Amino acid sequence: MVDRREIDSLTPCTVIDLDGTYIDGNTLKIYLACGFRYLSSHFKIKQLSRLLFAVAKRKAGLSSHNEMKRVILSTLYSYPDILNQFEVEANLKINPLVNDLISRQQQLGHRILIATAAPDFYVRTIWQGDFVATQFQPNKPLIECMSEEKLSRVKQWLADNDCRLDCVVTDHKDDAPLLHFNSEGHNILVNPSASTLRFLRELEPTHFLLIEELGDFGVAK
Repeated sequence: MVDRREIDSLTPCTVIDLDGTYIDGNTLKIYLACGFRYLSSHFKIKQLSRLLFAVAKRKAGLSSHNEMKRVILSTLYSYPDILNQFEVEANLKINPLVNDLISRQQQLGHRILIATAAPDFYVRTIWQGDFVATQFQPNKPLIECMSEEKLSRVKQWLADNDCRLDCVVTDHKDDAPLLHFNSEGHNILVNPSASTLRFLRELEPTHFLLIEELGDFGVAK
């Protein structure tokens, strides 16, 4: 049996997804677009061809998203200048509703943790706080921080930092394990697709609010 006093002594944590949630868009697409422009302007034809082939192969259903992502990251990682433009463009896509929620949660004493499948090396250019992300190393298998893997990484971070999960903010059904784990806290959806709403409404006992339903202070009206 868990001692209630032990739970109350832990710092509450709000866990926020990156793509489609904190960032109103897909950071891999932003990074790829910055990479295309950089490689084109520096006449890196071989690297451009590699990217174009990887994207075309994925669109044709001949490779997985993970494989395409690994090729994109491996190709562009060697050009750190791309990160400068990526930082500018990604910061323009920060969702103001989520940004306001972060400020309110911090005022309530919450730690904020970004939890994302995006690679760690570019996450730190747009988020200076705590995060768990896909750990990218060139020429190594890409183990994406998503679904059950994300839940495992979040649990470990919470344990290492004396925190308890209180709020999850996401846009996607891929975070269903995290939402389900947070059965006694607040689950907040940001611009969810119709398929995500259908999926989560069937995932008992998961409960959620839409971010537009929140009050001005904290996570509930």
